[in-house]
Amino acid sequence: MGCSHGDKIDHLAADAVIKFRDALKPDTVVHLGDFIDTAAFRSGAQGSEDESTPVRPDIDSGLAFLKALRPTIICNGNHEARLWRLKHHHNAVVSELANQIIESFRSLAKSMKSDYMEKWDINNYRMVGNYKVMHGYMFGENATRDHADVHGNIIHAHTHRPAMAQGRRDESATGYCVGTLSNIPAMEYASTRRSTHAWAQGFVWGEYTEKQSVFWLHVQPKGQKEWVLPI
Repeated sequence: MGCSHGDKIDHLAADAVIKFRDALKPDTVVHLGDFIDTAAFRSGAQGSEDESTPVRPDIDSGLAFLKALRPTIICNGNHEARLWRLKHHHNAVVSELANQIIESFRSLAKSMKSDYMEKWDINNYRMVGNYKVMHGYMFGENATRDHADVHGNIIHAHTHRPAMAQGRRDESATGYCVGTLSNIPAMEYASTRRSTHAWAQGFVWGEYTEKQSVFWLHVQPKGQKEWVLPI
């Protein structure tokens, strides 16, 4: 799962995913990134409402969800990457805060013995069975197919649009997008975008060996509060 976005998380979705995790007892649990929102840290925040967005509730909520989820792999997404870009900011207050928050992520990952992928780029992924898992970086209607075109079998987040698509490759690669776990109406920056109608909550689960995998995409119907889980 991914894109839970700190204090913008949907708590019903979070509870459902943790319930499923506890029941399934999986060997591998992956948070695909954007576990915080970092609105105040985005490059265009200065002079906007985002600049006044409280930082502490966002960080605390993101870390609380990770603690409850207990992922074995944690990815950084583009929202966490904002902090890494500010590590050496010319404003000492900004750089110090960014570094302190980064250290809190590292400390939690270490305490849970999680594999923490700090880089967010086109080459950073881990293997789960014969699938790559990464936050993702492409967008648009065909983002999941495009990720499969480039990387082969892949599970990603980033677009908030649950999807399964076949890549245009001779080995018949499959791509999955997990959707989001955020409270979608709370994502104000997307409130006037038509593509937001395609966003939905979900996660991917399945079985794997080193050579083969079978995964399923679970999508929560919009407007349905109760999660009917495959357990």
